[in-house]
Amino acid sequence: MKKIPQFNLKSRDLIPISQANIKVDINPAHISKINTAANFVKSIKESNQPVYGINTGFGALAGVVLDKNKLIRLQENLIYSHSVGSGLNLPKEIVRTAMFLRANMLSKAHSGVRPILIRTLLTMLNKDMIPAVPETGSVGASGDLSPLAFIARTLLGFGQVYYKNKIIDAKDGLKLIGLRPFKLELKEGLALINGTDVMSASGALTLNMTEYLAKLADIGAAMSIVALQAKTTPFDMRLMKLKPHPGQMTVAKNLIKLLQGYRTTGKKVQDAYSLRCIPQFAGATREGINFAKQIIETEINSISDNPIIVNKPNSKTKFDIVSGGNFHGQAIALALDTLGIALNTMGITSERRLFRLLDDKLSGLSPFLVENPGVNSGLMMLQVLAAALIAENKVLVHPASIQSVPTSASQEDFVSMGMTAANKCRRILDNTLTIIAIELICARQAIELAKYPIPKLLNKFYQPISKRIPYITDDRLFQDDIINMKNLINDAKFQKIVEHEIL
Repeated sequence: MKKIPQFNLKSRDLIPISQANIKVDINPAHISKINTAANFVKSIKESNQPVYGINTGFGALAGVVLDKNKLIRLQENLIYSHSVGSGLNLPKEIVRTAMFLRANMLSKAHSGVRPILIRTLLTMLNKDMIPAVPETGSVGASGDLSPLAFIARTLLGFGQVYYKNKIIDAKDGLKLIGLRPFKLELKEGLALINGTDVMSASGALTLNMTEYLAKLADIGAAMSIVALQAKTTPFDMRLMKLKPHPGQMTVAKNLIKLLQGYRTTGKKVQDAYSLRCIPQFAGATREGINFAKQIIETEINSISDNPIIVNKPNSKTKFDIVSGGNFHGQAIALALDTLGIALNTMGITSERRLFRLLDDKLSGLSPFLVENPGVNSGLMMLQVLAAALIAENKVLVHPASIQSVPTSASQEDFVSMGMTAANKCRRILDNTLTIIAIELICARQAIELAKYPIPKLLNKFYQPISKRIPYITDDRLFQDDIINMKNLINDAKFQKIVEHEIL
């Protein structure tokens, strides 16, 4: 049982949450602090002072001060009116993670909600009852208002949820897990939706897979080096130290380690950039990943809400409630745009290597890596698929973070489009994973076709690939090979080997 709040989350800490492999509860030691903040919010009801989102309208309606008897209805209406979205539903893994992140943030007692609200959200999470949330609808301005509202409305008994591999009405689902539709109090509707948790959840899970894929890309590059009999001298650490970008040095170390014992028979003075400059461009990809990681991990540990309860030193009231902009998603939007660019670079350079493997004039091997070309097309179409994915990625990497469209009668006159960045980054990730899978298939075929010896450590990865992808003697349904390769990439045991051996 994981206790919240957690204050130093890493993106990898969210993996068991996303996979429903751990249960969560509030730390009992924190209950008093949560209650104190909730009581402070309650005291505002008796005040004549306008406080945003508690006794006023929202967004451009912030100037509308409401009667005391309308304050609960205000919170309910907020959830109803903001539950608008479009498109396919987000993967359940992202929604689970977003639910956890919101509960974790609320439990830090800066939002003024009651413990029972947090526990209701956690009960749904622990029972793996996951709201159905459309992927489009957030502009990342006051956080992820739309997708978080779709989560929040299920607590109230509206909308649909995934439960035991079915989609059912939320009201029926709540009954099945022993809950009744939740009754909101002051600020609780706003506190449920006014944050960056959905884009952060999507970003963190994409980041985790991207970090792994960067390591796998080094393995694919090493296999292509063997298959193309390229030189290893460009990875000399004496060169790396003269341009000591951390990512570049890490990639060079991986290649040297993977290729230990390898001796090329190639006669070229220099290899093409896609082989010779692997540390430079794969290293730059690592730098982009690290930039995104710093921002994402800061965000998942932050207070993302508005208004926010803060301490008031030397005062009888002890607290202030401050309205600001901590809900804004610009940092996440920029991080995910950068992560998408890093993934795109990873995919482009992988495709350039697999292209060389298939061209007999560049590889010195049989055309399209098949023994009887002509009657057999070989792996020709795998490169065509990679080219299509590269073209799509090049469109998708256009930054979302510069696409502001003012909303809410220009009260929200600069928005982040962070959820757009998150959604397209997931697509770029999947495309890039497929491209790297294709490089691994091609490199594996080339090495056996040419009967090149495999360095010892590299063979540790070559062997499981060979078991999944048998040697190609004649054309077959190569789509099955792509699926099998992607399944291997996603296999937990294979991932563990990669993570253990590669920096």
